[in-house]
Amino acid sequence: MTDSVLQFKDLSFRYHSQAEETLKNLNFTIQRGSKTLVLGPSGSGKSTLIALINALVTEKEGEIDGQVIINDEDQAGTDSFDRSLLVGTILQDTDRQFVGLTVAEDIAFVLENEAEAVEKLRAAVANIADKLGLTNLLPLGPEALSGGQKQRVAMAGVLVGNSPILVLDEPLASLDPQTGQAVLATIEQLHQDGITIMMVEHRLDEVLRQGVDHVLVLKNGELVFDGQAEDLLKNSRFHDWQLAQPAYLSLIEQAGYSMQNLEHIDDVQKVTGPNLKQQLQQAPKARKTAGKGAQERLPAALEAKNLTYSYGHRTILDDVSLTIDANQWLALIGENGSGKSTLARLIAGFLPVQQGRVFSKSDEVNDATVDLAELSLAEQARYVGYVSQNPNEMLIGLSVFEEVATGLRLHHVAEEVIEETVHFALKKANLYPYRHWQSQSLSFGQKRRLSVLSVAILEPKVLILDEPTAGQDDVSAKGLLEYLRLLQDSGIALVTVTHDMGLIEKWADQVVSLVAGRLTAKMTPVELFSQRSLLEQTSLIVPSDQILLTRIEREGSHD
Repeated sequence: MTDSVLQFKDLSFRYHSQAEETLKNLNFTIQRGSKTLVLGPSGSGKSTLIALINALVTEKEGEIDGQVIINDEDQAGTDSFDRSLLVGTILQDTDRQFVGLTVAEDIAFVLENEAEAVEKLRAAVANIADKLGLTNLLPLGPEALSGGQKQRVAMAGVLVGNSPILVLDEPLASLDPQTGQAVLATIEQLHQDGITIMMVEHRLDEVLRQGVDHVLVLKNGELVFDGQAEDLLKNSRFHDWQLAQPAYLSLIEQAGYSMQNLEHIDDVQKVTGPNLKQQLQQAPKARKTAGKGAQERLPAALEAKNLTYSYGHRTILDDVSLTIDANQWLALIGENGSGKSTLARLIAGFLPVQQGRVFSKSDEVNDATVDLAELSLAEQARYVGYVSQNPNEMLIGLSVFEEVATGLRLHHVAEEVIEETVHFALKKANLYPYRHWQSQSLSFGQKRRLSVLSVAILEPKVLILDEPTAGQDDVSAKGLLEYLRLLQDSGIALVTVTHDMGLIEKWADQVVSLVAGRLTAKMTPVELFSQRSLLEQTSLIVPSDQILLTRIEREGSHD
């Protein structure tokens, strides 16, 4: 790594539709063959930075000052096609990246355009599909894939083209942790092969397990850090930049140990320091702040009995029965494609019940039950609210305030109550400064939070959220989760379909595992993390704080 492959020189950018600059006077250099991680809170300009590198944003969308230099050449005036020959890009919103009718066609698209021989094309597709675990999905269309599977297909379609520079926008956002680690391992192998990697990602804890050479941090469009991961983790302003601290470092910090005294701070398997073991062993054990649902059980808010669901000849759910207690926070886990989203959509009424029942009590004092399949979607919304993984499916193009207020207006809530309620929710989710913006102007992470609020504000009996924290910065995720905790305390049951280890560990009361379309266990988070075989089955990984504690205990036993 002796020469630069990418430079931003005095680069500023302002969208025509906005008064303020999204990026402000950026200066940095990316070395050839390096692996760079770009961090920053939602809305800090990370996706715009990526879009300027690959020319998905040009002078047509806004005013550009400064230079983007690739391979020592100023890229001013080049279009996205020219830039694609230099930079391969994986977008955060994978639906925008599909071009084929099947997975195999989508992966082969680049090679077909290069007129590769059929035998070579097929071999290349088979090879990259095997690396990313897509072999069994090759004949399927995009509509049959889960969010995580779509992410892997998008990656395969870019990697097969052998781009010298690979740019990834939130590659882990829709992936389960095990698949995420497999993807990161593939990225690391590409890095070792000499490809320059630039990756935008919030999941710092997971990225560090494969290591990075270089870190950039954006805040409000400005470059606030340019250096190595070790220096970032020890930086006194780390929390000010709204970054998600790795769980093992949070554990160390909570024990009162100074980050400055740590060696190998960016590696959970090697981190050490003077008297670290003793201080961790003496620190009080941290406990999850239990919600009301963990203390006082109310009657079931909703029950699903003997649900079976198939897409054609593929059985996705097989005789699934689930009871959701009022004011309980339930985490639904399972590998990508295990049927979690299908189960959520069935319960919410977004898919027709093929076999089985979904029912709830008609009210708190009447023992009569209501079969939700017999109700209209509007009537079902009183019982179940659903927020999908893709916020673009949920938002209707109004202002941020109106997206949240619309449902309340349909329920004839007084305007003064609407204003107070919506402003409170927007502040909790770190969206209040954008209340007058059009919802489509938000970043993908901001859209996710907004879609959650637009449904949660109606306070149904059960609120189902599919990966609510994916792609969120630390402060915004915590604000959103605190808002959901308030809803739980008011008696609403929460069901989060999630791979977020922090959410499971610190917020959930119970965990339900879905393996190959069947519910296999219901337990507490503590019980889950002690069952390595179940973690393997559900494509989760051991949280880094648990790895550190196990390491400390093991080292202590050898003293």
